[in-house]
Amino acid sequence: MNYLEMLRAVPPHRTALIEDSRQYTYGEMVMDAQRCSDELLSHQKTDKDGTANKQSTAAAAVSYQAGLPLLAWIKSPSVYTQLICFLACGQIGRIPVILPPDMRHPPSIPSGSSIPDRVCMGVLTSGTTGNPRLLFRTFESWHGFFPVQNSIFGVDRNTRMFVHGSLAFTGNLNMYLALLSEGAALITCSAVHPPAWNGSISLNQANAIYLIPSKLRLLSRTSPGPADYVKAILTGSQSMDLKDMHGLKQAFPQSRCILYYGASELSYVSYLCGNEMTGNPACVGRPFPGVHITIQDGEIMADTPYRALGVRTPASAGDIGYLDSHGFLYLLGRRDNVYNIHGRKIPAALVEHALTDLDEISEAAVVLEHGSLTAYVVLNPAFHSMDAPKPSPDLSRRLMGRLQETLEYYQLPRRIRFLDAIPKNSSGKPILSLLSAAE
Repeated sequence: MNYLEMLRAVPPHRTALIEDSRQYTYGEMVMDAQRCSDELLSHQKTDKDGTANKQSTAAAAVSYQAGLPLLAWIKSPSVYTQLICFLACGQIGRIPVILPPDMRHPPSIPSGSSIPDRVCMGVLTSGTTGNPRLLFRTFESWHGFFPVQNSIFGVDRNTRMFVHGSLAFTGNLNMYLALLSEGAALITCSAVHPPAWNGSISLNQANAIYLIPSKLRLLSRTSPGPADYVKAILTGSQSMDLKDMHGLKQAFPQSRCILYYGASELSYVSYLCGNEMTGNPACVGRPFPGVHITIQDGEIMADTPYRALGVRTPASAGDIGYLDSHGFLYLLGRRDNVYNIHGRKIPAALVEHALTDLDEISEAAVVLEHGSLTAYVVLNPAFHSMDAPKPSPDLSRRLMGRLQETLEYYQLPRRIRFLDAIPKNSSGKPILSLLSAAE
């Protein structure tokens, strides 16, 4: 089976996707994917013969990797086009890889590289440590886990889920395909505008939401009123705390929230239900069924059958953390973001959690600059108007005094810098190299 065959098994009249108020059924998606594959084959033939004329929409969204003819790069602002090209490329024997909108060129592929057997798709790592890496997936390595994750997330054929963001983010792509496997409906819009997201959720009566925490914060703050029809909120890729949960409960009082931890290499690793939150934002819950977690030299190691090809388990995605006596996993950030200052190891995530625990701060990123920590923060608009003058040095001193209540003296940042927004990549991860330029 492949993903197009998966869609063919769903009754064709059912709604599959609503994007910017344009509705597509499962039957339309199957027909458009078949038409797209025919266009790509035709374009490929005419281009080879030197007789290609005007490119079709499908052909314009897909390019091929020189030296690796099986790879097909997909880039389009439309989620529907991304999805159709993804399905079509698999249909014609090309391995689809969806590129983020902010990526100008595909990731470099080592010369002499070959495509492993049984591959049906490629995915990119989030790129938090530099350029994203290309990983290969079999159909079974994702589809085999859909029944498990859908059961835990409460996803079934009646789910109408709002999602926002490019399918280059593997969390989005996984969620789309998992819901489509159930015959559920997905709702999205192109606008990067939280009031528009709330409008789409209301107009289409979404009963579930999947967004990264930073987007959920914006969504709850711009909610026009309690939306009782939303029953489930799924999120991951970033930390959440009780303050965030309180905001979501006000906006969506009947919702059940689940926070997950996972990686492009390993799929889902652990999950945490909202009522299990203890106030420690580092907690990311218990392992998913079939996943075994251990800690080796402070690094989180996961043994899972649902992993990318070539990944030997137990494997690490480069994150550090610990397990408590109840089997809950705590994430302290990436090993690359643990800074050694005067012989003491300080996880950036530890300081970031302390900062976002303060009511005045909505987001934070901590980096090592000139031998000491610098904290870049975004103020909570409920405490500081964006139209107000630049924050005063007195505010920095007050915030630093609050941090002294929870952090050791050697963990305190030397400087606090205020930003209007923290620069992020398409998967919502901070781009640390751009922080100083964004000030």
